[in-house]
Amino acid sequence: MTGVIATIGEKKTLDNGAVVLEYTVNETGENGYVTPFSFNIYKGADYAEFVDKFIEFNKVGDSVEVEFNIRGKEYNGRIYNNLSHWRCDKVSAGEPVAQGEGEDSLPF
Repeated sequence: MTGVIATIGEKKTLDNGAVVLEYTVNETGENGYVTPFSFNIYKGADYAEFVDKFIEFNKVGDSVEVEFNIRGKEYNGRIYNNLSHWRCDKVSAGEPVAQGEGEDSLPF
């Protein structure tokens, strides 16, 4: 999804050394309505520097394209969903979002 970073939370370090960060991205639809999406980044102790890099290179107000997985859990009869970030790229103003390398690069 593509949108604008609205918030970047505080980095939290867990007892096992893993690092967690939450941030929100606002997507503006064709009708002009803004839809907020809350993403989280979870990195084990061996990859904690990736959270620091995210904080260093991404700021509130940046236009970004986020790739993520949707995860769900059942707890006490209710389903809870989570948008788990795995990639975030900046998008320049007025520049279309790249959709891949093109049909010519397909291996078949």
